[in-house]
Amino acid sequence: MDKELLAALLTLKGETDPARIRAYQERARAEFAAVGRSTTLDELREQVPPGLAEMLRVPGLGAAKVRLIHEELDIDSLAELETAASDGRLAALRGFGAKTAENIRRGIAALREGTEYRLLHHAIDEAEAIARNLAALPGVRRVEIAGAVRRRCELIRDLDFLVVQDERRELRTPPGVRLTPTTPPNAGLALLRATGSDAHVAGLEERAAARGLSLVAGSWPDEESVYRALGLPWIAPELREGLGEIQAAAEGRLPRLLVQSDLKGLLHCHTNYSDGTTTVAEWAEASRAAGYSWMGITDHGESSAYASGLRAEDVGRQHVEIDLANRRYDDFRLLKGVEADILADGSLDYGPAVLDRFDFVIASIHTRFGMTGGEMTARVLKALDDPHTTILGHPTGRLLLSREPYAIDLDRVMERAAERGVAIELNADPHRLDLDWRLVRRARALGVTISLGADAHSVAGMSNVAVGVAIARKGWLSVDEVVNTRDADGFLDFARAFA
Repeated sequence: MDKELLAALLTLKGETDPARIRAYQERARAEFAAVGRSTTLDELREQVPPGLAEMLRVPGLGAAKVRLIHEELDIDSLAELETAASDGRLAALRGFGAKTAENIRRGIAALREGTEYRLLHHAIDEAEAIARNLAALPGVRRVEIAGAVRRRCELIRDLDFLVVQDERRELRTPPGVRLTPTTPPNAGLALLRATGSDAHVAGLEERAAARGLSLVAGSWPDEESVYRALGLPWIAPELREGLGEIQAAAEGRLPRLLVQSDLKGLLHCHTNYSDGTTTVAEWAEASRAAGYSWMGITDHGESSAYASGLRAEDVGRQHVEIDLANRRYDDFRLLKGVEADILADGSLDYGPAVLDRFDFVIASIHTRFGMTGGEMTARVLKALDDPHTTILGHPTGRLLLSREPYAIDLDRVMERAAERGVAIELNADPHRLDLDWRLVRRARALGVTISLGADAHSVAGMSNVAVGVAIARKGWLSVDEVVNTRDADGFLDFARAFA
């Protein structure tokens, strides 16, 4: 059990009393000794934005400094911290200065180089920067990001690139970067091999052999030409995992995968009524400007004291703000939602009288992660039976590279959700990506409707949606299977169908 991490998370939450911190540490140690997992630590991880916990890993950044950066600069991610270290904002912060800012910038770079696995959004940023540098080299005609990044895997170890040159030349690469040099005539086959999983490439080779073809160097200028020679349509990179996509393509059963422009509504967004930093009016303007026709406000419920949850007496005040914002537009609509805690007994935060006032409810687990699988399953099933529940939020509670999913029988949960007409969230926070894409495929097979939730606490968090769409595509999702591809009235019809 990591006592130092626990103390750091408490500091990020504002706890300064050493005696209270020691008491938390002792409680967590006793839990870990008894069951091999600390609910106290799990709940602290839930209460602190994952990006802040990630910042603790930067050499020279302790919890007190991270908290100051968050409070003064409203920064809660490594990417934002790196930008602030480069543009002068961090150097201008009291107690920092130019030298400290530069050390932090270098520390972030070293952290990335020394980490075996990267989160997908970090890997995309790194890969795009490297691709730009490679494209500027003499003799390079084109650079394509390949490998696990192009397949949009949730965790990335190596960064792969196709480099198209007039003549093949040796290029030096840093550790963890793999280049596939090629010339234009063979670029399609080379990109396909550099992108697909081993199982996908082996499946294509087997199909080629059955047709008397050989997938070796030759005239394969693009990927389409390779798939066409094998009697297949082009298969999207996200699907190239060797999990039935080749047979589905051969039989014409590949779905028309979701794209971001299919989303009409933005879901799971927090305002300054709970732990967000954006006002109701600012959310309306930002989501409308981003092309959405509606948006669902979902602050934490009042049981989430750690997240400054929306108090029952403030619900009316927030709803008045939403009504005022809606009067400004005839092409956009804000919906009144809430992210209500699923309490230990499976009941929902607030109770029926207050929940009746919302247009929809996301029901989520934020506490008591240490329940047995049977207890947690019963807890969630009860919440799904509540007529107020529209969406089950981040259904396994995982935090990538930080916290394992809690014990739960997801098949039973997904079957009940399909039966009750409750959507299950694909949470697009890149630290969560929960559901896992493999479970998205299982949910799809069971007829579960998916909600793609940004879990955004600021306007910057809208960028989470692009990562969520990538995972949705990897889970084979199409337009009809995602609830926020409907217009506002269609979404409300869905929300009220079970209620």
